[in-house]
Amino acid sequence: MSKIKELYRKYEQVIMYIIMGGCTTLVYYIVRIASRLLLGEINKASLIATAIAQIAAITFAFITNKKFVFKSKTSSGKELAREAVAFYAGRAVTFVLDLLITFVFVETCADFFVELFRLDKLNYDSGILGNKYASKLVGTPLLLNEFIWTMLSQVMILILNYIFSKLVVFKKGAANKEQAEN
Repeated sequence: MSKIKELYRKYEQVIMYIIMGGCTTLVYYIVRIASRLLLGEINKASLIATAIAQIAAITFAFITNKKFVFKSKTSSGKELAREAVAFYAGRAVTFVLDLLITFVFVETCADFFVELFRLDKLNYDSGILGNKYASKLVGTPLLLNEFIWTMLSQVMILILNYIFSKLVVFKKGAANKEQAEN
């Protein structure tokens, strides 16, 4: 048990980032799926759902990263504003990346990727693809393509956001924590 505690202390920030990142991703998916279902088949529904989900997830991530991951303490509104602006600016980059991936791989070139990955050859009437709830999200070649690219996009974004948060946004909080430990 002491080995586990030691490993946790050593990698606490990364572990907490993964946990909070998982929660943020869950918020993203819940909001994106709900938005996508509410928007139905309107033009550019996947882009709109992506934007709504990103805004909700970014706000959730700022709060959880500040409090639980980087344990950043701000003593003034100015410091809090600096962190928030830096955080949202960094997330704006990955927000645009997510929109770009959605635009290219889901909205514009979906047929190409459906054919490339042979998604049109799958049986959408059986297994998880045939489940009445799952079929609303992955029950056609185009929906499955959207789901796949959403997953890949979120993995890239998770990694990029950690790097940016650690090196730019909460670096002062991390430095303060290290000083307090020494």
